[in-house]
Amino acid sequence: MEDPEHRTRGPWVATSAVLLWVAALAALVILGADLMWVVSFGDAVRADGTVPAQVPNLVAPQADWPNPVVLAELLLSCGHSLGRAGLAGLHLLIVAATLLVVVGDGRRAGGRDVRLAVAVSLLVAGASATLVVVRFPSLSLLPFVVLVALLRAWDRGHRRALWLVPPLMVLWGNLHGAVLVGLAVLGVFVLAAGRRDLLLRVGAGLLSLLALVATSAGLRTPEYYVSALGNEAAARGTDLWSRPSLTHPLDVVLLLAALLLLLGAARSLRLWEWLVVAGLVVGTASAARHGVWLLLFLAPVASVAAGTRLRESGRWFRPTPRAVLSSALAGTVALGGVGTILDQRAEWIGPPGESLVPILRQAAGDGTVLAVEPAAETFAQQGLQVWVANPIDAFDGPTQVRFLDFLHDCRVPAVELVAVVVQPRCVDQVTAQGWTETVRRDGLVLLER
Repeated sequence: MEDPEHRTRGPWVATSAVLLWVAALAALVILGADLMWVVSFGDAVRADGTVPAQVPNLVAPQADWPNPVVLAELLLSCGHSLGRAGLAGLHLLIVAATLLVVVGDGRRAGGRDVRLAVAVSLLVAGASATLVVVRFPSLSLLPFVVLVALLRAWDRGHRRALWLVPPLMVLWGNLHGAVLVGLAVLGVFVLAAGRRDLLLRVGAGLLSLLALVATSAGLRTPEYYVSALGNEAAARGTDLWSRPSLTHPLDVVLLLAALLLLLGAARSLRLWEWLVVAGLVVGTASAARHGVWLLLFLAPVASVAAGTRLRESGRWFRPTPRAVLSSALAGTVALGGVGTILDQRAEWIGPPGESLVPILRQAAGDGTVLAVEPAAETFAQQGLQVWVANPIDAFDGPTQVRFLDFLHDCRVPAVELVAVVVQPRCVDQVTAQGWTETVRRDGLVLLER
């Protein structure tokens, strides 16, 4: 058991690392794909007080698509309404809270400050693709680490921690589909965490399973997950579902960070944690974006020196009033610093493709635009009529195929369009299909008939 003096001191090294990394992320953060369509939905709900039956301003025929994430849509819409840095600021707030929970979880497990700071640094470096680019899945970062912290708290003897899991799953299910990852982790914990309080664990697991349908889509929520997991991009293993590649530098960093954290955590992992790690490794192999869950799971335990991990009930970290005041001051300074950085970068962190919107309004009018991601989502959120954008699982299979063929092979589908927006690499292919380049701006090219 670690010494009381060490527990009395605040985790200053690790906390300082968190604050410094959040400031660094503020200097790099950008908005990405799988984001503005959520804002578009939230804007429509806030304007009319009703949930649209279909994704706003996308004109290709849409399937009867269930929508269980209205809470997330409202949250991101409100964040976007705060200004150009609103979504980036919300994302960084979530990231900061996530990293602080990782630090707290590691400390309660017996982790030391320097090891925690190193683990957090490996986590941020390995998950940079997730932490730098603001996307819809950002909303799952904090629920995931809170769930893991609660399960480990129960494992150390804090029985009441388990009863916080079902309400957490209700909230998470209304925010993002990665709640399925949390449910899988919980399922492994229920089955493999030993005989102690097995009925209690099963009860919490069943309540959490039922919580999945406590969303705006109700009993149709499973349809949403089936469509999301079975879309054409997932089937091809492309775009947001791309597998890790040794030719992609960020994927290499992800794999190296995961390996180093696993080596650091190996002596402290329990059986159920090893099974979770195995599942998350398989998930990472299927899609690189799932690697963030593996890193978040390993980081707190990787900070624990062999033989020092706490496994019993009792004391949680209780900071002194002086520590609380110091933390509040540090947080205020950090918040001001991050706000200043975001304010200086405001013109660079707006929605992707936003500079083309006024040009497209004049060129396209009420006609239909075909655009690459993530600009397509921005155009739709700004009220332009867009053929297809994320979420592509809202459309039938043939439409998904044609849209992905356009994104990857620059093949413009035979539908009624007035403008096409592509990356420069596609200009020759698209002009060969009868289109004429008119404008280049911010790495995008507008072509018209």
